[in-house]
Amino acid sequence: MSIRLFTIAIVLFWLGSVVWLCAVVWAPPGSRMTKIDPREVYAVFFAWNDSTKMTLLENGVRRGEVVIAGGSGIEAESGVFERVVSLSGQLESWDEPSAATLVELFWKGSLAFTETMESRGGEFSVRIPAKEVSVQIAYDGPLPTADQNPAAKTAMRARVVMAGREVFAVGPETPLDPAMISPLIGSLANFGGINPLDPAQLKFTTDARVGNFNLGGREMRAFLLTLRSDEQAQEVRIYLSEAGEPLRIESDLGFEAVSEILVPLDAYQRRSSTN
Repeated sequence: MSIRLFTIAIVLFWLGSVVWLCAVVWAPPGSRMTKIDPREVYAVFFAWNDSTKMTLLENGVRRGEVVIAGGSGIEAESGVFERVVSLSGQLESWDEPSAATLVELFWKGSLAFTETMESRGGEFSVRIPAKEVSVQIAYDGPLPTADQNPAAKTAMRARVVMAGREVFAVGPETPLDPAMISPLIGSLANFGGINPLDPAQLKFTTDARVGNFNLGGREMRAFLLTLRSDEQAQEVRIYLSEAGEPLRIESDLGFEAVSEILVPLDAYQRRSSTN
């Protein structure tokens, strides 16, 4: 049909429809959401007081599982109100010769915060069965950064065991100097065959939004919390339900964690480690 047959009204309607379609289909998810204060998302998550099991995917293929929990309340020993987030899980691989799933790495950890999101301490442990390596780290107070005042040290406890032999240990009387973090993380990364990251050097910017989004084929209202590291040019995107339950966690490294109710069935297909 010739364009001369179109009226001005139809042309305007068509243009408006195209603009709307581009905005809905091709615009980044966050741009379709209302920007809010990240503290609103934190408040919902820590008021959740529950845990959820998530499937860990690498480029769409199952690689393990993650359990994440968030809660808040009065800490029994100190009587201080605190918020706590905890993570545990395992990284797996499919071994073709034995036709079995092998666990490459176990981990668990938790972080505690005040109501104003100031750090109260944390602990983390990881075990790499194939290397016979286990690591435990715990600290009290704020997590140190590279620009921290040298006089403001944070007490830590750390222990590294390899093949039943202790190869590194510091006690609670040892101040946590940021200079100690890089070698420890670097050694752990070498054991695990991953690229090391220095947490003392990481600085994040945070963006929070709320709106409707399609997750696992379902249209639902959700929060989107984006943590962005300018130094590493990486970001983590966390989707939470209105009740505060984590639904999906995405990264730029090919890994994502997805709530079990949203995992596509083809993610469980077996693949050789060479694929």
